[in-house]
Amino acid sequence: MPFETDVFVNCPFDHDYAPLLEAMLFCLVHSGMNPRLATERLENGENRLEKIYGLACGAKYSVHDLSRCQAAAAGDYARMNMPFELGMDLGIRRAAEHLPSEKKFLIFERHPYETKQVLSDLAGQDVEAHHDNFETVIDKVRNFLRVEAGCNVPGAARITADYVTFQGWFLEKKLSEGHAEKAALRLPTSERLAEMRDWVAMGKPDSFGRR
Repeated sequence: MPFETDVFVNCPFDHDYAPLLEAMLFCLVHSGMNPRLATERLENGENRLEKIYGLACGAKYSVHDLSRCQAAAAGDYARMNMPFELGMDLGIRRAAEHLPSEKKFLIFERHPYETKQVLSDLAGQDVEAHHDNFETVIDKVRNFLRVEAGCNVPGAARITADYVTFQGWFLEKKLSEGHAEKAALRLPTSERLAEMRDWVAMGKPDSFGRR
């Protein structure tokens, strides 16, 4: 059932966050889950809020990363999309009569306790710190899926090693398709996600062309 395996991912989509996002998506796919992101479709005519609401309603699990909500420099504005979407998702969970089962959340911040200093309504809600470390993201997502989704997953070190193997396979494949190395590393998230699924389905080959 899609609801039971879909995971709504609410996070930044900028270049600096990309290593964390990719590690998160890989861990989800590796564990047999189906990540759902607002960027998975590029149709400009689609209402973004309606799309996000539909993704959140259709997923039992959600990962919300609030680590980029602060302004990066003096004069910049705070980034409010992530806490806004978390609030909407919490509302969906509270009005859960129409959902097949209760939604489960994993919430990230950069450093411990920083989010609750500015978002006191999260009191009572566990928030995990990742310190901008992709290995920590894999570890926290892995533990969340093991406990909350009952996924039969290996240890975080094994998943991290598989992630490194996938990255090499992915780059080899994209170079063989005619991409420059720099361009291959900046392909759309939806394309990278599709390749993760293919790599797992192929039996996690060590290199491109080898099964």
